[in-house]
Amino acid sequence: MKSSSNEYIQVLHETKLEYFKLLEEIKQNKYFFPIIMGVCTLNDVKTLNYKDLMEVNKISELKLEKQIFEMFLSKGVL
Repeated sequence: MKSSSNEYIQVLHETKLEYFKLLEEIKQNKYFFPIIMGVCTLNDVKTLNYKDLMEVNKISELKLEKQIFEMFLSKGVL
């Protein structure tokens, strides 16, 4: 029984690492990140100048942080 519990914890840990690695990869793409976060559309991103794109990315990062906190709080992790 303990081995099964340890395996579950290991899988959970690996999944968490993969999740946050994926988030970092998504955040690196300044064009796709705001679209994935639902902040703007592909057509919106195509028309933004660099300064506005960076502002939209800041908003996307804040939205992501908010969602992560909400996820942890809903699971009672924090």
